[in-house]
Amino acid sequence: MKSDNLQNEIEERIESLGGIVTKIVHDIRNPLGSIELITSLLRKELNNDSDKQRLIDHVIYGVKNIDNILSNLLHFTTIPRPKLKKVRIEDVLNKCLDVLSYTIIKHQITVIKDIPQNLRILCDETLMRQVFVNLLLNSIQAISSGGVLSVRVSEDEVESGVEINIKDSGSGIPPEYIERIFDPFFTTKNKGTGLGLTIVHNIIKVHGGSVRVQSKLGEGTTFIIRLPEEVETSNCIQ
Repeated sequence: MKSDNLQNEIEERIESLGGIVTKIVHDIRNPLGSIELITSLLRKELNNDSDKQRLIDHVIYGVKNIDNILSNLLHFTTIPRPKLKKVRIEDVLNKCLDVLSYTIIKHQITVIKDIPQNLRILCDETLMRQVFVNLLLNSIQAISSGGVLSVRVSEDEVESGVEINIKDSGSGIPPEYIERIFDPFFTTKNKGTGLGLTIVHNIIKVHGGSVRVQSKLGEGTTFIIRLPEEVETSNCIQ
């Protein structure tokens, strides 16, 4: 009972922060959008100078990373009702990989994709991109230079859904951390908010799906997402 009361108190405090966080995120994103626009235009002007383009790419990646952190803060305090539509999952995943392309190239990571071309899922594309960016970034950060990142998608005909596997060739997660991996503010990194995987869990939950992790020390980690063919609207929250 005491544990339930504590959990309810934590949730109420987080909810009360929602309005403040929304305003802060909005105020930061306005100038951030201007920076991204100007740097993108500047990059086009420097199409004959690869060295300066690489510097611009570094700035653009930094802007996108800040925006991802802001999205995590926003979605931690409140997850909007998903705006559902059928989207090609290959397109969604490719957009997310494009966002992280600077880091992938910098660390010489090999990306292996096995994604059916015409497979569509019913989801909120913006929220689902947030899920994939968080998981892909988590995997990339776990990989040493020259490692492998694999993204595989398959249909689950038995349960009428889709399974997405994101696997890295990193060092793996210690067994004692597995059960806590989706807890708010839990992180094994020197830098980070510890919110990314919590956001992943919450967004997948409102889509009526599930996410779990398999990991073995020295061999890497796999995040496994299952999404249903149809989403129950009762799972969606304001």
